[in-house]
Amino acid sequence: MKKVLSPLLSVLFLAGCAAGADASDAQPTVTPETSATAECAESAETSETAPTPNAPQGLVPTGAAVLDYDEIRLLRYSRELQPYPEVEYYTMCRDGKWGLMRSDGSEVLPCRALEPLYECGLGHRHWHDYIESLSWEDTDTLRKEYAGQLQANGDGVICDGHDGDGYLEFVYLPDENTLYTYRGSLGPGDLIAPTDDDLLLYSGSLNGPVPARTVHVVERSEGWCDISGEEQYIYRRSDGTAANDFTYTAADFFFDAPLAPAQRDGKWVYLDVTGREVTEPCYDSVYASDSYTGEPPVYRRAAPLLNGYAPVSRDGKFGLLDSTGAEFVPCVYDGLVWDGGTAWIKLSDGWHEYTIPGVTKPDPLADLPESIAAPDTRPTRTDIVFFSVDTAGERLNVRTGPGLEYDILDKLSDSAQVRLYGTMSTAPGWALVKYGRQFGWVSQDFLVLER
Repeated sequence: MKKVLSPLLSVLFLAGCAAGADASDAQPTVTPETSATAECAESAETSETAPTPNAPQGLVPTGAAVLDYDEIRLLRYSRELQPYPEVEYYTMCRDGKWGLMRSDGSEVLPCRALEPLYECGLGHRHWHDYIESLSWEDTDTLRKEYAGQLQANGDGVICDGHDGDGYLEFVYLPDENTLYTYRGSLGPGDLIAPTDDDLLLYSGSLNGPVPARTVHVVERSEGWCDISGEEQYIYRRSDGTAANDFTYTAADFFFDAPLAPAQRDGKWVYLDVTGREVTEPCYDSVYASDSYTGEPPVYRRAAPLLNGYAPVSRDGKFGLLDSTGAEFVPCVYDGLVWDGGTAWIKLSDGWHEYTIPGVTKPDPLADLPESIAAPDTRPTRTDIVFFSVDTAGERLNVRTGPGLEYDILDKLSDSAQVRLYGTMSTAPGWALVKYGRQFGWVSQDFLVLER
């Protein structure tokens, strides 16, 4: 099944990171450069004799309890379906088994899964691979046991093992000099001209670059198209021109971030929205484990920037990259994860939580339109709770404010998934929700916790 692409304290620069091969059909408009501030190698002798690092300079400890997990990793999630800042969970490992924790360190599911957990494509908080290894009898028992716990806390559900989600990628047809989106589900998809919303979502601007495969049409019929092309990517703008002269073996979208990771020569590099590479291709995969590799997990992606920072790894050590491509925290730690507001860093005695002074998660209501009433009460949990619409086949009105006197914006069908962002103390029974990328007020009588 196709997947969506699916987004300095360093003081030395060593020139051992080689540049990659040029793209054979690219039309360069920007000459790639690399940042001389990014340290990209260190000798084996240095790595073996380096003392255990202390707490990172420039970061502030939160005072949270130290965690004793072997590993903590950012969850794989569908960025096009779950835009930042709604990143609230990690998957953690102890003794070779994986579980689920909130970003504040509290445990949601204990470490018993054979593989790192991730969210499946059906919907938010459908935890995949947690009970895949059990017999049908044990699976049913355990699913029921955890279902009540997860639902009571608003932490989602155990995925039942489906893999029926869709895919989307950008492709380039050289004979037409045209960029398309290629969308579908389990079988062949359809070539569709990208909309302004597509370009804004995936590249951050109407003429921003997106990673695209060069393909040729093999067969085409109404509603579907079979294409052929290598799994190699060139960042192209909406007019088809290349943003730089490199070809990548894997590449991610920018979304609303200033940098995106791409892979060449077996290593990951970060580039900016002009197509300029701001680091050397020297980083290892730290994100999105391969479900078919067994133990230990093999990771296949670099981490996206969240609120201007991304965890990176070189030679088995972890650090934190900033939005300029500099290592804000150098790669000297045994583990590091970042959710856009706090970082968990592995020191000699366990995982410690830190903040970056002046950096906090964006307000999720910062983009609430003025035409929609703002709530006076936010959810008490740090995780904003998911609900489903339950209207017995009818459609639920979405209004501009908490009451029948407000204008109707939209209507939601049964099983639509919404997320609670607030309530109004003067209008009990109403909730401000978000569905897709839209806000609106609905009656709470028709909301049930996701199950």
